[in-house]
Amino acid sequence: MMPVAKKVLRGVVKVVATVAGVVFLFDNKLSGNAGIVLLGSIGMLFVCLFVWLIFDLGGDSGLGPDEPRQ
Repeated sequence: MMPVAKKVLRGVVKVVATVAGVVFLFDNKLSGNAGIVLLGSIGMLFVCLFVWLIFDLGGDSGLGPDEPRQ
């Protein structure tokens, strides 16, 4: 994947995961529509995790084992 596309995808995943996390924290009711929203936010967090792992979005963000310290 191209580095620019990877950076854009990383930003999108971070924003979506942040919004889903905020919804998860503040919508902690399990009745009615609130329960559906809570389950949806949990599902979105898992989708973000899978996208992050599949596209290896954290791989080039810091010093890895192959990069020498300067």
